[in-house]
Amino acid sequence: MLYKYRPEHEKVILGILTLTRRTEQVHYLPEELAWYADSKKRNLYLWKDQFDNWAGVIGVEVTHHCLLVRKIILTPDAETYFNVFRILDNIRKLYPNQPVIGTLQNQEVITRWERTTNE
Repeated sequence: MLYKYRPEHEKVILGILTLTRRTEQVHYLPEELAWYADSKKRNLYLWKDQFDNWAGVIGVEVTHHCLLVRKIILTPDAETYFNVFRILDNIRKLYPNQPVIGTLQNQEVITRWERTTNE
């Protein structure tokens, strides 16, 4: 299940975001949160797994033509294609009229997800 980022989730989201950062880059994370909060077209969502644990973050940006998935980060114990596909399924429900595309870093997993949903 996805939950839109709220300030009371800051510690949780920062903890998950640090999973993809080198130690010297961690101090940029508050700026990244501010960048998402600065526009109504950009959103961060927290994801809870089937055990009701915070297990992932997805960052998206709504454009006129599509929904750009900027990042998908899962905790190490939840990092599977199955869980990424569940997150993307939830995003599709939130933005049903927007085609979903990814960045260079995550387009491959989005393409795999699209293939499984169209079979």
